[in-house]
Amino acid sequence: MKKTIVAVALAVVFVMSLAVPAFAQMTHSVVYELDGTIDFKKQAGHLCNTGAAHKQTIQGSGEMFKESAIVMVPGRITMDDTNDFVAGETNLAVISVIELCAPPKYMYEGAVVHPSALYTPGPFGNQPYTYYGPVVGPFLGGDEFGVTQERDADPNYDEFEPLTKQIWAAHVNADPGFSGNLHQDFVAAYGPFWGTDVFDHEDGWTGNADRWRWETDADGVLGAAVGVDYVGNYFNIEQHQRTSQGTIQRFIDISSPWNHGYLMEDATVVGKSDVQETFTMSNLPEGADIEIDWWVLF
Repeated sequence: MKKTIVAVALAVVFVMSLAVPAFAQMTHSVVYELDGTIDFKKQAGHLCNTGAAHKQTIQGSGEMFKESAIVMVPGRITMDDTNDFVAGETNLAVISVIELCAPPKYMYEGAVVHPSALYTPGPFGNQPYTYYGPVVGPFLGGDEFGVTQERDADPNYDEFEPLTKQIWAAHVNADPGFSGNLHQDFVAAYGPFWGTDVFDHEDGWTGNADRWRWETDADGVLGAAVGVDYVGNYFNIEQHQRTSQGTIQRFIDISSPWNHGYLMEDATVVGKSDVQETFTMSNLPEGADIEIDWWVLF
């Protein structure tokens, strides 16, 4: 009992340290000590509203210690999730899926679509990743004319093909009597898009400070600029996936139209396995006035 109380207290401290900003947020800290038959489903976050959605299922029998600390603010989800378990008379499995809001690279007849073709102001406050009316965007690689498409709300509409699914998934299935672990510490952020032609080089930024926009510099070069309160567009994760005997599965399918990065992995391992990893994807930075997490020293 004392161990549980201490663990909960530490989780609460962790959550409070991440609570930025101090308003419009949802937090959840919880410790589970389970022994028996388990049928568990949980979701945290709602895609573009919190930057990503995390879904998890746990099924089987055995003993499990599970601890989670979750913070959700507009455009960002932060989670530290620990699962340590030993399977009982049947297998015990944990499946975790993170789906990002941040759009992938898109292709058009073999060419990479410039990010400017993926965004256009739309209804309901110019939500991110919105298709509404005509979109004009140049291709990377020298095309000067760009392309104009009539588009609807479906990102797969017409011939713009997404390169990846924007999924990070992990599955640990321990055989009866054997142990397994799945630890995930991640943050996913995706702030909303405002539009274009709202920046004046004499008067400065005239739009919403918590959004990003297209900005043309004095030489006419189009680039992305973020407001001072912009939450960012990024995904960072540390993960440990292990079983002493059983099966692990891994599925990663992520790309970025900003830095042209691409990462795909589809793997199944039967037996004993141990995988420790870190991954970062930095698309757009946080705004200058966003409070930096206290442990970031330099």
